[in-house]
Formats: sequence, structure tokens, C-alpha cells
Amino acid sequence: MDQTSSEPAVMGRNAARHDDVRPAWSGDVLSWLLGSPAPKHRLEVLDLGAGTGLGTRTIAALGHKVTAVDTADDMLSVLIKASQKLPPEVARRIATVTGSAERIPLKDRSVDAITCLQAWHWVDPVKAMSECDRVLRPHGVVGLAWHTWDRTSEWVKALADIVEPDGAPADQTRSVPADFAGRGAFDRKEFSFNYELPVTGIVQLASSWTFVSQRSDTSSVLAKIRRLSEQAASPKTGLVRFPHVTAAFRLQGSREGPTY
Repeated sequence: MDQTSSEPAVMGRNAARHDDVRPAWSGDVLSWLLGSPAPKHRLEVLDLGAGTGLGTRTIAALGHKVTAVDTADDMLSVLIKASQKLPPEVARRIATVTGSAERIPLKDRSVDAITCLQAWHWVDPVKAMSECDRVLRPHGVVGLAWHTWDRTSEWVKALADIVEPDGAPADQTRSVPADFAGRGAFDRKEFSFNYELPVTGIVQLASSWTFVSQRSDTSSVLAKIRRLSEQAASPKTGLVRFPHVTAAFRLQGSREGPTY
């Protein structure tokens, strides 16, 4: 089999691994990002850059209809497969469409809320915000969020020493993304959580990080992460606790239309 014909299978495996090892999104985080709607208030939501739908599934479980949009068909195929294992009433609330933030394949003013989880930094902000303006209804909500490492943790500090030889990158989640400057008042909230994985899962997670996978010494780095994780694994459960903080931003639209 030549390289070209094997690419879809490789991409599929990478998407499945992504879904297996990346942290999910809690109901508390998603409910807050959606504007903390009343329990029986159902929204039409666009999950932009949805990937394998780790957030999409949570939105649907909260009772909202959600359209997952992503450029990668292999990622969306994982979501479609995962949806088949959800309760039927939850799965029925999920739709998937191939598209991008710059060309959202939805009608004008068709959604009450837009979420973009761990993905806004990949978009062309000018085009993306114009498209969000177009599809969002008056009073609509935009919610952006990123899972980040809890760098007060000694284990995370040790991990950072391995994977960040030049020091920690600038934390872009401390303030509203610069793209939104002057476009409305954001609320910001942090949610702490402990992500737990077996040692093998930690190594697989690290191998999915671009800044690790593209290094010339990736094998050596992953070996060091394995040793660090083995030392930290619980003797009872075999799991490694990886402390995280979710940095969440929420912008509520105006009566006339989006303020951003």
C-alpha cells in the first residue's frame, strides 16, 4: 500500500487517539459558556472546530440541539460513531457538518449560541468573527474555552521541564483573545479539574501534542514522560493525576445582534 492510500487510515487512528486521551468538557463549563440557561430552556448551538465532539456530546447531554462543524472529516466520523453509543434522545440532538470558522455552513441567524473549544487560535479571526455575526441570533452567546495545565502542581512543573526546554510559552488565556478587543465585554471564569489517565494514556496524550510530536528527540521525550508518570501513578488505581484549569470566556450578545 502506498503512502497516499494509507493516509485516511492513519488520520482515522489519530482522530480516535485524540478522542481517547484528550480531556472531556464538563457540564458546568458548557452550561456557563452557553449563558447558564434555565434547565428547560433549549438552545440551538454551533460547536465550531468541534473535532471529535468531546464538547458537542456534553452540549447535547444538557438538552440542547448542537451542530458540530469541523474541517476534518476523520474527526467528525469519530463523533458520529460515538453518538451511536449515546442515549437515543441525546444522539438525536447532534448534527455534523464539514466546514470552517471562515465559511460556516449554516443559515443567517440560525443559532442561539456558539462554542469554540480549544480551537479559536487556529482560525482567521476577522473572517471567523464576520461569520459568527452572520449565523448568531440577537441575544446570542459566544463561548471560548481552553484546557490549560495547572502550573502550581509539582508534577506539572516536572512535566514542563521535560517538554518545554526553553521555558513555558506565554499564557494567552489570562485575558480575552486580542481579536475581540473593543467588541464587547467578556466574562472570564476558571474551572479546576484533575484529569486522570493510566501511564500509557499520559504517554499517548503527550504524543498527540504537536510541540512534542514534531521534535527530533520525540522518543526520548516520551520515555522521560513515561518514567515521570510511573513514579506518580497511584499504587491503588494505576492512574496519574494531571491537574488542569479550564479558562473560559463568555460574551453575551445585544438585543439587536452580536456586540462582538
